[in-house]
Amino acid sequence: MMYELQKKNLSKAVELLKKEHIDLWLIFTSEGSDPSLTYVTGVETVGPGAFLITRKGEKLVICSTIDAQDIRECNLFDDVRTYQGDLEEVLKGTIAELNPTKIAVNYSEEHPIADGLTVGRFRWLQEMLIPIYKGEFVSSENVLLRLQLSEQETAL
Repeated sequence: MMYELQKKNLSKAVELLKKEHIDLWLIFTSEGSDPSLTYVTGVETVGPGAFLITRKGEKLVICSTIDAQDIRECNLFDDVRTYQGDLEEVLKGTIAELNPTKIAVNYSEEHPIADGLTVGRFRWLQEMLIPIYKGEFVSSENVLLRLQLSEQETAL
């Protein structure tokens, strides 16, 4: 079945977010730039996009209208929200709606698969969310590494 691995990874990610006490995992990508994207979601984007997974089990995507059809057709996500022009307004509104206190993003000093967010985009994200988010940003490294370990154990 298509996307079977990604369905398992997304379900496992929700479990790991609960264990790590992380409210939201935000995978930001631009033209498929995040190395974890294919592994976690199985889809790529042409424009900038944000994949959001919550510890409550919600799986959302914010993407350009160009990317929306393929993402909807994979049937991995509960909600696909689109933007035209700039994703900032939709992303800010979605984060305000989810109201997380701890957000994991893909940065890491040691593991390339967990280091998909550039410093510039991380700073942009922090500045953009100042009016609505007072919580903590943490690395998604533990979640990604545990996902990989879980997959390796399943394969044995």
